[in-house]
Amino acid sequence: MAQFDREKPVNPLNRELEEAIVETCHLVQDDPAVNAMVLTGGVHRSFCVGDDLNEASEVKTLSDVEHFIDRIIALYVTILSVPKPTVAGIDGYAIGAGLEMALCCDWRVGTSTTKALGWELKHGLACPIGAYMLEKSLGRAAMSDIIFGCDVIPVGWATEHKLFNEMAEPKDIVESAISRAATLGTYAEITYRRTKEFVNRSFIAGLRELVPSAKDILIEGFLSDSAQAHFARVLRR
Repeated sequence: MAQFDREKPVNPLNRELEEAIVETCHLVQDDPAVNAMVLTGGVHRSFCVGDDLNEASEVKTLSDVEHFIDRIIALYVTILSVPKPTVAGIDGYAIGAGLEMALCCDWRVGTSTTKALGWELKHGLACPIGAYMLEKSLGRAAMSDIIFGCDVIPVGWATEHKLFNEMAEPKDIVESAISRAATLGTYAEITYRRTKEFVNRSFIAGLRELVPSAKDILIEGFLSDSAQAHFARVLRR
């Protein structure tokens, strides 16, 4: 199990956490004794509130934006490429990059207190990557509800549309995610791996193909200063 361990219980995604997730994925892939992987924020902690705004506010040049996109795509591709079962145990907030990391997992366990949302447009931030991942995972209509609605996704809607594959009590989120991973880990390795490779092949190819357009879209947003204005508002609080 990989539990996000930021000092803030909302678990913002910074470079250190990002590198730790990538390292964990590689360890899971290479260790024959590990049959599955769980990503979770832990009990009574958020899965991930999205990018650490202190770091995101440092993205100021075109080169910074391009490097940020390359890093985040590499993170998602790494999670998607783990050949073994991957389960996200999601409580609290799952926003932006947090929601997108959950979409990279094979199975998602939610709770009645999970607050998943894509609110970027509401705050002047472009979200081409999130839009692609949601449309690929849930379909165009469901993506539109999340991306253009910018509100917390109702739990009933999330289960109906398979954003959450199953539900657990908040106090049991880690145990339930581990239990599901253990079940998936009993499946025959070769058939699970080859099926997952087939299922995720177009997802990964689409993410890589998206990179140039995502850079253009996000650069245009940064040049308009809308992103920096949002960071300034939040960091002044």
